[in-house]
Amino acid sequence: MKSSILYAGCLIACLCLHLCVFPQHTVTYYDQTFKIDTLYPATGTTGMNTPWEVVYGPDDSLWVTAAHDYKVWKIHPGNKGARMVRNFNGDKDFTNPTAWPQGGLMGLAIHPQFFSGKPWVYIAYVYHLVSCGTSSGGNYCSYNTKISRYQYISGNLVYMDDVITGLNGSNDHNSGRIRINPLPEADGNYHLYYTIGDMGAGNLANVDRTNYAQDTTVIEGKVLRLNTEPDLTQPSGKEWIPGDNPFPEGAAAPAKTAIYSFGHRNPQGLDFGSVNGGASYILYSAEHGDKSDDEVNIILPHANYGWPRVAGLCDDNYTSTAGDSMYLASKPVISETSFCHSTPTTLQDPIFCFYNWGRNRNKAAQALANNYWPTIAPAAITFYGNTAIPGWNYSLLVPSLKNGLFRLKLKADGLGIDSTTLPTDTLHYLPGLRLRNITVAPSGDTLFVSVDNSCCAIDSSGTLGTSVSNPPYKGYILRMIYMTTLNLQDNGHTEPLAAALATDIHVFPNPVRRTLYVEGVQGQRKPLVASLYDMTGQLLLTKVSSEDNFSIDVQAFSPGTYVLRLVNGYAVPLVTEKILIR
Repeated sequence: MKSSILYAGCLIACLCLHLCVFPQHTVTYYDQTFKIDTLYPATGTTGMNTPWEVVYGPDDSLWVTAAHDYKVWKIHPGNKGARMVRNFNGDKDFTNPTAWPQGGLMGLAIHPQFFSGKPWVYIAYVYHLVSCGTSSGGNYCSYNTKISRYQYISGNLVYMDDVITGLNGSNDHNSGRIRINPLPEADGNYHLYYTIGDMGAGNLANVDRTNYAQDTTVIEGKVLRLNTEPDLTQPSGKEWIPGDNPFPEGAAAPAKTAIYSFGHRNPQGLDFGSVNGGASYILYSAEHGDKSDDEVNIILPHANYGWPRVAGLCDDNYTSTAGDSMYLASKPVISETSFCHSTPTTLQDPIFCFYNWGRNRNKAAQALANNYWPTIAPAAITFYGNTAIPGWNYSLLVPSLKNGLFRLKLKADGLGIDSTTLPTDTLHYLPGLRLRNITVAPSGDTLFVSVDNSCCAIDSSGTLGTSVSNPPYKGYILRMIYMTTLNLQDNGHTEPLAAALATDIHVFPNPVRRTLYVEGVQGQRKPLVASLYDMTGQLLLTKVSSEDNFSIDVQAFSPGTYVLRLVNGYAVPLVTEKILIR
C-alpha cells in the first residue's frame, strides 16, 4: 500500500474535473471503474442543508440527518424517492445564534432488532442555547445536547424518551456520532456508543475555555457507552448507564458514569467492523487533529487517547524545547513521550496518523493558513467488509472535509494499518470534494457519499496550500457504483459463479456465447431487473423478470468484456459481475 501504489494525480484531477461538470459518468481509480450519479437531489440542483449522518437501514433505505435544517429524511437508494420522517425544529430553542453549534442535528443509529419488536432509532442533537459571548478568537456559544429514542411508526419517528440530556455543547468540536454494537455484549444487552468532543476548548473562539479531555469526571472529549433501553435494576436517573462501565474505577454499578474512554479532541468518526465473519466486532474511530496528526483509533474501555497532551503518536513532534514552545489547545506541550511513559497502562496509540510529520515541519505549518496544515479533517469513518469490490475487503473508508475520500487497508487481524508520513500512501478517491459521510449498501458494490455545504477544500491536485472556496455538489448525496476492475484475466469458469453476496444467486456460463442464465433465490422482491453495461458504463440491455430464474440473450453483442448488474424490486443491488462474451 506504500510507494508501489501509483497515484496518477493528473489523471485523477482530470476525472474530478469531469465529475464537476457531468453529474453522471464513470471514473477510474487504481484500475477500478465506478459509475457516479446523484441520489439526492433527484432533480434540480438544490442539495440538502448539511447532510450529516447517512445510515443504510435494515429497511433498504438511507436514513439521513440534515444538521442545519434539523430534519430526518429517508431516501430510496434506487429510485431516489425522499420523504421527511421527523422535523426537529420545534425541539430546539434557538434560531439564529451568533455562532451555530458544530453539527446541530447529528448522529443517528438504528437498533439491531428493528424488525424484531424494537423499531427504535436513536438521534443526537443540540437542543438548548445556554449563552453566547466574544473572545479574542471570535464569537462563541455554549449549548446543551441530548440523545433521544424514537419509535418508527407509520412512516414517522415518534418520540419515546431521552437516553441522556444536558450534555455540554459548543459551536465547535461537538463530535456527535452514534453507533450500536451489532452483537449483544457480555451482559447480554446491546449498547450505544457516542462521541463527544472537547468543545473546541483552547481553540479559536473557545480559546479561553478549559479543556477537560483528560478529566474523567467531565463529559467533554470522551466516548460514552449507554444502554439502548432502560435498565430497571439501576436506580432512578441511572437506567441508561451500564453498570459495568469503567468509570469511576472500582465504583459500584449505581455510581458508574457514561464515560467509556477519554483524551479525545473531536472524534467525528465511529463505526464497528468485524474481520472474523461477525463473531466479534472492533470499534474504530476517526478523530480530527489540531494542525496535523488526524487519527484513526480503536476505542477500548478505560483507554486514554492523549489529547491535549499528545497529538497522534508519542513521537515528540509537538514537544517544546528551550525557547521554542509547541502548543496544543493553546497550552505548551512539555513532552509527549514523558506523558506517554507516565500513563502506560491506559494510553492507547492511534493505529494510523495522517501526515505524521516531524516537529520542524509541524512548526513551519502552524504559522500558515489552515489550508496549508497537514490534515485531511476526517469527518466520519466506515468499515468496509465485503468482497464485492476486489481488494477492498477489510478497509476503513474515511471521508475528508478537505480532500475527498481515503481508503485504509486493515491488516488481517483488523488491529493495525501501516502508518506513514504521506497521505498518498493510502488510497485516495474523489479528490477536490468536501465530504461529510459515507455508507455502503449491503451488496458492497454501491457507496453513498454525502457532500458538505461549507467552505473549503483542497483542489483536485491534492496539494496542501491550494484551496477551492466553493466546492461542488454542496448538500448532495452521490451514488458511487463499482463497475469492474480493468485488465483482469479471464477467470475461465464455465460453471455457475457464486455472487458476491451470500444469496446463492448464480450467473452462468461465464464466458458466454449465446445465452446467459440467472438463477435467483426465493423471497427477493420482484421484479428483478438485470442491466448489461459496456466498459464505459453505457447501458446496453435491460431484462425485467418476475421469476427467480430467467435467461438473457447476448448473442447480438460483440465479443468483449461487459458488466451485469442485478437489482431487486426495491432497486437494492444483488449482483455486479464482469461478463466475458465470446
